[in-house]
Amino acid sequence: MKNFFVFLSILAIYSCNKKPIEPITPSQYESGVFSLNEGLFEQNNASISFYDGVVSYQQIFRSENGRGLGDTANDFEAYNLNGKEYLIVTVDISSQVEIIDRETMKSVAQIPFFNGSEPRSPRKVVVDGPRAFVCNFDGTVGVIDLFNNSLVEIITVGSNPDAMVLLDDELFVSNSGGLLYPIYDSTVSVINTATYEVVSSFTTRMNPSEMIADGYGDIYLISRGNYADIPTALLRIDAANRTVVSITERPISSMTQVGDWLYYFDQDLQGVYRLNMMTELDDPTQIIDLSEFETFFSLHYDSASSLFYAVDANGYVNSSTIHVYNLSGEGIDTFQGGLNTTDLVFENE
Repeated sequence: MKNFFVFLSILAIYSCNKKPIEPITPSQYESGVFSLNEGLFEQNNASISFYDGVVSYQQIFRSENGRGLGDTANDFEAYNLNGKEYLIVTVDISSQVEIIDRETMKSVAQIPFFNGSEPRSPRKVVVDGPRAFVCNFDGTVGVIDLFNNSLVEIITVGSNPDAMVLLDDELFVSNSGGLLYPIYDSTVSVINTATYEVVSSFTTRMNPSEMIADGYGDIYLISRGNYADIPTALLRIDAANRTVVSITERPISSMTQVGDWLYYFDQDLQGVYRLNMMTELDDPTQIIDLSEFETFFSLHYDSASSLFYAVDANGYVNSSTIHVYNLSGEGIDTFQGGLNTTDLVFENE
């Protein structure tokens, strides 16, 4: 759930100015792009779209299951188990994790994430073999056994964890403290994935969020600051020593990895730039110009096709437009997502 407080402020003026796209169900969900759409906070209108390269099919989960996905979908990931393909989806405000057959888009299981009657609010998911780790805004990480789709462990971490990254047998969890304004958290918890124990916790910088691990033992982390006098920054962390090696103040709101390159959106310059993670040098050349976007939302990369996907949320109250670019930054396609497209899964069968 990006820009949480922005969504709260626009609920009072919520209206869809564009005519909704009628759902059309394709016979098979094979080669194409799945789009996970957050919807709006407390509007119960999260959805999944599918683009096959020609047609953008909307509301495919509802079409296949006769019900909606829930309230505020945050993250999803594709995985293979015993030769079958699945999607796992975190639905924050509904406090559910949805397991979906990727070929049919039929729901396989709904896993409730509650502490008694209190919602845990699942945010991000990382699949590691036959299990999935889900960080929850109640300060925990849940472990799901994907063989029987059951919640088997709850691990206590820091305040409002909002991102995770796997590095060997350790799971790094950024604790944002996003609901503790103006205090926030500034720590990263490290979980041993064999024992499910928190083996370390170290201080980074205020409001840590998105992370990417390179191939050299470092983790790149976006610290969002306090949205006032402490600006957003990019941190480089020595994972083995649990230390922050460098802090570069930069208005980054989304990033993705292409080999040794870290590509990121610079909010001030309104474009995509890159940093070489091997040499630690920035490339000052703008790769993609996104200055015409109404509301940049997220950046993604499909390694199979070597294409970038940038999401324009169109003011947060209209269907998202997804723009496709090659590695040279040339626009080659656009298609429609749903309301506030937050994540993409690429299928290249």
